Amino acid sequence: MNYLSIDTSSKLCSVTLFNNDKFYIHEEEGKEGHSETLSSLCKKFNQEKLKSIDFIALSIGPGSYSGLRIGSSFSKGLALSLGIPIVPVCTFDGINYSLKNKNKYYISIYSHRDYAFYQLYNNGKKSGQSKCGKIENMLEYNIYGYGFDESLKNDRFVNIKPSSKDIGQIALNNFSSLNEKKIDNIKPIYLEIEK
Repeated sequence: MNYLSIDTSSKLCSVTLFNNDKFYIHEEEGKEGHSETLSSLCKKFNQEKLKSIDFIALSIGPGSYSGLRIGSSFSKGLALSLGIPIVPVCTFDGINYSLKNKNKYYISIYSHRDYAFYQLYNNGKKSGQSKCGKIENMLEYNIYGYGFDESLKNDRFVNIKPSSKDIGQIALNNFSSLNEKKIDNIKPIYLEIEK
């Protein structure tokens, strides 16, 4: 299968084109405004290969409100113009994809001030609900995350970038169960701050 995978859930904009058994990845970090970055990264791919994709794998969050909105809008427009489905994948599942931890741990993306989006995992499986809360709420277990300032990191923190490549692998492996042909049904996961 040929497909495009997009992750705009954080300050990193990541796009991967899977073509037969090869993949091509472009990433850009730290720039404001994924709307310009996302389209410029897609222009770097072979346009004929891009026009022949079978579906779009999309990281739907949790994560940056504006980043998720831009990634979702871009994917919907492209999917609609090509007449292809979108396969939505949770951002946390993408980060968790390559981990082999058998204990309890958090996967997290920095939000703002002393807040983060996070999810507790146990033996590789989600435990409880995803949250947007104080970073101090995650201190009991190791944290695999991205976007945190050096001052917020500790000895139990492992930096892992969200990756459109991992989102794409999950989408392909679970294509039949995650495939969403109705583009209007694709909705980013927005989390409200815990009070």
